[in-house]
Amino acid sequence: MARTTSEVRPIDLADIHVLVVDDHVDTLELFSAALGLFGANVLTARTARDALTIFQTVRVNAMISDLAMPGEDGLWLLQQVRQLEHEKGGCIPAIAVTAHRERYAATRLKELGFEAFLTKPVDPFDLSRTVASLVGR
Repeated sequence: MARTTSEVRPIDLADIHVLVVDDHVDTLELFSAALGLFGANVLTARTARDALTIFQTVRVNAMISDLAMPGEDGLWLLQQVRQLEHEKGGCIPAIAVTAHRERYAATRLKELGFEAFLTKPVDPFDLSRTVASLVGR
């Protein structure tokens, strides 16, 4: 059954800091634009190591990370984030994204600590709705 406009909750990401980690600039730009439409403050990093430095200066509310990046990948990044203190972002919701769905089982990613898993190309509205859901909006 299709939803009517009155049944669809608006997406509100105002005052939410979302860290997007991907080695492709076009993905960073697309995700930033999509999340920004709904008021999110978007921070971007092209490497897992750059992402970790952001946690030192900004209170991040959610993280979206590509899994297959050169060097340290998204799985490595999540392991590092989960070792951070709660106040530094160690328990933030994390969304895995990849173009290689066949390599990753969603259940395994959840066991590793990702709360959600999206396959590229990611629909910008699905991305925004997933973030909103994970941050309790």
